Order: sequence, then C-alpha cells, then structure tokens
Amino acid sequence: MSMLPFRIDFSERAIADLHRRIDATRWPELGYDLGWTTGTNDAVLRDLVRYWRRDYDWFAVQEQLNRLAHLRGPIEGEELHCVVYAGPGSARRLPVLLLHGWPGSFVEFLDAAELLAAGVDGGPGFDLVVPSLPGFAFSEAPRAPGLHPGRIAERMHALMRTLGFERYGVQGGDWGGIIGPALAQRHPEAVIGLHVNFGTARMPAAEESELTAAELEHRERRRRFEAEETGYSRIQGTRPQTLAYGLQDSPVGLLAWILEKFWVWSDHGDDLWDTFDRDRLLTNVMLYWLTGSVLSAARIYYETSHMTERLLDGPVTVPTAYARFPGEPFNPPREAMGRAFNLVRYSEPAHGGHFAAMEQPALFAADVTEFFGALPG
Repeated sequence: MSMLPFRIDFSERAIADLHRRIDATRWPELGYDLGWTTGTNDAVLRDLVRYWRRDYDWFAVQEQLNRLAHLRGPIEGEELHCVVYAGPGSARRLPVLLLHGWPGSFVEFLDAAELLAAGVDGGPGFDLVVPSLPGFAFSEAPRAPGLHPGRIAERMHALMRTLGFERYGVQGGDWGGIIGPALAQRHPEAVIGLHVNFGTARMPAAEESELTAAELEHRERRRRFEAEETGYSRIQGTRPQTLAYGLQDSPVGLLAWILEKFWVWSDHGDDLWDTFDRDRLLTNVMLYWLTGSVLSAARIYYETSHMTERLLDGPVTVPTAYARFPGEPFNPPREAMGRAFNLVRYSEPAHGGHFAAMEQPALFAADVTEFFGALPG
C-alpha cells in the first residue's frame, strides 16, 4: 500500500519562533469596544493569547496525537494525510469517511471518533478514516489550480480505494458537507450512505405563499447572515493570497481570524470555553500555523467560486441523513434538504452548532451511529 505510517514532529525551534512572534505582536488600538460585533472580541482574544503563550503545551499535544494511527502517501500524485481508527483483529466493520471543513481539521473529530470506533451504547462501532483535506494540515498543498470540491471528492474516493474499502459511509460538515454529496453522487456504487450536519440545499425561487413557515424563517435568517457574516468567504474566494501574507506571518492574526468563526458558528452561552476546550481549539489553529497551510486551505473557497462545472447534477440519490444542529448557520429546513437528497433520516439534536463533532461529540456520535447502524450492508 502506498500509504505509510506518519509521525508529527515539530521542533523546539518552531515553538520558540511562535513564542517570539506572539511576544512581538502589535495590538490594534480599538478606541471603543463592541465585543464581537465588529469582529473578534479583543478581551477574549488577549486572554487566549496569554494562555497560548504561557500554558499551552504543544509537545504534550503532539505526543497525544502521535498515539493515533496516522498515514500519509500519494493520492493522485499529491501527498494526502489521514488518521485511521480500525477495529480489533482482522474483522472489518463498516468503514466511515469523516470529512472536516474550514477553519477545522481532523482534530474536530478526535472525541467523537473515539466514541464511534468503540461503539455507541454497546454497538459494534465503525472503522473510520479521517483525512486532512488537500492543502490542510499534513496533506500536501495542490501544485496546480483547479482542485475544487468535485475533484476533492474524487481524491477522497481514491483514498478509500487505496485503503482497501470498496463500500463505505460518508459523513461531512462545512466543506465536508459539500464534498460528501459530490462523492455520493459520483460514486453511488461505493457510498452506502451519506450523513451531513451542514445543509447545501438552496431555497427554491418561489413566491412566499408557496413556502412553508420554516422556509420563510430560514430565508430571512440567511439574508441577515449573508449581509453580516460572509466577508471571510468573499475574501478567501477572491483574494486568498493577499490575506495569506498577514495570517502566515502573525500567529495572533491567524488566531483572531479563526476564533471569530468558533464564536459566530457554534452553540454556546456567554463563555465560549463552556463549549470548547481551549487546548483543542488552539491545537486546531496550530495545525494551520505549524504546517504553513493558511493559503492552501483558504484556496478551496477560490477554487469553488471559480469552478466552471456543476458540482451536483440533480438530487443526491444515496440514502442520506441530515442532522440539523440548532447553532449551525447553514441549516436549511427539512423541506429544502428533502428536495435535494434522498432523505431517509432527519434529526434535530438538542445542542450543537457548526463544529458539531467538537461541540457535542456524544450527540454527534449517537446520531451518526443511528443512521449507519440502520442501513443494510
């Protein structure tokens, strides 16, 4: 097999450089503070940066991550990284591909993957493949333009075939919720089922009298969201390279860019750390920083906004589950998803947002298990 064991190994010098840059941060003069209204909350960011500099221990995290089964090897000519969770012995269970998005990484799934692999409520569990998308973390940056979500879907299928999986399930959120449907539509012979916690279905161009109350509410909420919360997408979809010079050079700038999304897109109270573990969020940011993948990851937005082919050709026919977490901004109602997918399961977990596997690993794992556990082999 072309995939070989991989080990994370960053040096003391890399962390010393990070600390030097944090210490040299030029903080902006706010003049007045509106909390999260105009961007990242300054007080929350400064407190997290102090923790990052003084208390966060990358080498302890690196040791923990290296206890996982990492693989890396050429897929379609470029190095791809993944973490594999396999069952005991030689018996194989249903394999499930877990796909992250931006500004996430494979670490989003760490807690949920343990539950899914061990088995929820005494179930048999699943064999899991958790890749780093091309250009993210330890997967090589694409060497040429054009790697949009449809082509990434083909690369994910090639990864599963390389690992020996002929039929498998797919789960995705954020970009995973875009790549997953494309993979399911292109390879229905291989994808046994699709589970998404991110809605890609567009609202129909219909008169208000033809829409349900849920669709009307969602359309208005999306209108407000588009007006205030999509600047990041427009920048990364048009000028990611210009942005990258700042984020690649400033760890605090990178943290601020990512931290805002964890606040805006998640299901939380007044204290973000009641929902997220500081170390886990910082580890996610560290993967962007240490691998220098700020630009290569952001380019998925550019490739998508400039692709000339259709990503999906009609509804997805593979059996699909949609978990509509309450804090997910991209969560069209059931009616809209039912038009775009062969929706055989719909659920509304009580808590959780965009980073569902990270925010609510037990709820996420239970929902995924109920869907794939009920599918015929």
